[in-house]
Amino acid sequence: MKNLKIKQKILVLTAIPLLLTVAALTFVSIYQIRDMGNQELVEIRDTMMAAKRESLLNYMEITETAIRPILKSVANEREAEERVKTALRSISYGDEDGYIFAFDYDGVTKAHSAKPELEGRNLIDLQDVNGVRLIEELIKVGRNGGGYVSYMWDKPSKGKEAPKLSYAIDLKEFGWMLGTGFYIDDIDDAVENARLAVDEKVKTTVILSLGVGAAILLVIVVINLWFANRALVQPIRELSESARQMSLGKMDTVISVNSKDEIGELADAVSRMQKSLKVIFKKLRQPPKS
Repeated sequence: MKNLKIKQKILVLTAIPLLLTVAALTFVSIYQIRDMGNQELVEIRDTMMAAKRESLLNYMEITETAIRPILKSVANEREAEERVKTALRSISYGDEDGYIFAFDYDGVTKAHSAKPELEGRNLIDLQDVNGVRLIEELIKVGRNGGGYVSYMWDKPSKGKEAPKLSYAIDLKEFGWMLGTGFYIDDIDDAVENARLAVDEKVKTTVILSLGVGAAILLVIVVINLWFANRALVQPIRELSESARQMSLGKMDTVISVNSKDEIGELADAVSRMQKSLKVIFKKLRQPPKS
């Protein structure tokens, strides 16, 4: 700092606090946006998941309503089972990923509207990539009054595994678990899009903060430099020039600095020094007394 000129020192002392303030405000803004964004992401996920759960519950109620007349009207259990299977195979919704399935308590597939070829196979040991024994879990929640199970499963429309949510109920008349489910990767997609929007908002905030900060910094620096030049640099230059003239023996230099601050005090001191030197030079010019 000691090697810097006054203007440069003023520029540094003005810019650093302002830059720190802009940085702090930007950090706080980013933190608030991130925090609000994270809350929004949680709300989006919770809202969409609640809607999915409600839809599954409604589909199962519709399915149960469709097969209930068969259970009441057909006395022969085997015939009733076959007619229920036929009814379940015909039920689908949404797209090819929405279907109905039924398993007995041992895990044997009794009906599968998307893959009839699975009927008769025991899938009790079926697991997803995370080790979830999905059929076993669905039978368990179904027999406990109905419930949801989340797992990973192959999604035909995408050709890869995706998160899936299923709901199962108990069909006590046959000793079956009756269920349906659909993929919930669209929730992840919606959350990811929202997260990207938050990131974009953060980027915009940073750019805006830096732009506004730079504009404010420029205005304040220009104003401070103008005042500094008027109140400090220019008077000091005048005093410096007066001192230089006095060093050359010119004692008639007019010192026009009349401010009331430290610069003014320095000007008064230089003025008194000038008067003293005038007196000394005057005495030196007088001829010596004989």
